Amino acid sequence: MTAPIRRSGPECPAAVAAGLLAAGENWTEAVQAAERALESPACRADARCVSRALGTLVCAGELVAADAHSVALLEERPGDEVLVLTQACVARRTGDLARCSSLLTSLRHNGIADEIRPVVLLSTVELLVARGNILEAEAVLLGHDADGPLRLAAEAVVAMAQGRPRDALDRCLACGRETGAGNPAVLPWRSLAARAALACGDTGEALRLALEEHTAAARWGEPRALGWSLSAVASASPPDGEDLVAYERAIRLLDMAHARLELAEVLCDYGDRLVVHGKHAAAREIYTRARATALDVGDTVLPRRIDEAVRGVAAPELTPVEAEVARFVCAGLGNKEIAARLAMATRTVELHLTRVYRKLGLSGRRELRATRWAWLHDGTLRTDRGAPGGPRG
Repeated sequence: MTAPIRRSGPECPAAVAAGLLAAGENWTEAVQAAERALESPACRADARCVSRALGTLVCAGELVAADAHSVALLEERPGDEVLVLTQACVARRTGDLARCSSLLTSLRHNGIADEIRPVVLLSTVELLVARGNILEAEAVLLGHDADGPLRLAAEAVVAMAQGRPRDALDRCLACGRETGAGNPAVLPWRSLAARAALACGDTGEALRLALEEHTAAARWGEPRALGWSLSAVASASPPDGEDLVAYERAIRLLDMAHARLELAEVLCDYGDRLVVHGKHAAAREIYTRARATALDVGDTVLPRRIDEAVRGVAAPELTPVEAEVARFVCAGLGNKEIAARLAMATRTVELHLTRVYRKLGLSGRRELRATRWAWLHDGTLRTDRGAPGGPRG
């Protein structure tokens, strides 16, 4: 006689994991509980336990573990919707949009169970918007009968893509009212609301929402949620220098989490903010990285935005001598060596370098060397003679 399947109870590790995830606390304990659930024969046989455990691992950023468990379970029950959705979510969070699209399409064509319908809806809409298919995203919304906070979030994503930030903000706030404070690793509605508020010109509301989101993300502790929320704080902050520090930390966290889709967008935002600070050379380097990351993940919208931003950033204009001095610095030469090479006084080299730093918006030698590839090898540096990079030889 087959033993009865155990349903989630108060001591069920999957229920413990889901409870910690919902509370947005004890990230490590939540992961441990999810792993215990997936190692337990009783929980592995219970579809709800599996869904809770895998969802916790995905939202905790344990993507390798979530993928491995879902692959193993698919061998036991091929085509299981929750397992396929888990793999789609892993693909989305690692920036593999092509695989994510394929998996979501298979789910939609094969019919979707009610319990995962809202997740599939939001994931599909986010994917379509990232690939520039806004009309299709809108059609998917109209064709889905899912409701609740995830539908409101999906409507907000489409509204932002259509240039309707006020509608997006209203949807986000409604989403927040339905879902409560919530763990931003599950649904980052406040980060989206902050960006919508900023687009509406309400910087105070944007900063308030972003700070609330970051506080919640810090309580949970997962790098992706932390990085994304911190980027919202940076976007809503005044250009006082601390904003750049916040962007740089957000980028490190997103890089650590392998959240490449979010990383591409935050890099682009960081480039925009560097332009505000007058750091044009650094901005061009960041835009180059943002564009490469966006293309790598299959985002077709962001590269167009980046190309437009780059066209709006005037290439720094150096004199031929300034360009030559800058090139020697990038090659690792000291001021005395440069002076000897160019037959000029060391003090003259220092004056030329001061002008180079000012024109490029750099703080000194270290930043000049760090940004050398952006203008020295990409043809973005102009001299006052109009020749890229000035004289050579």
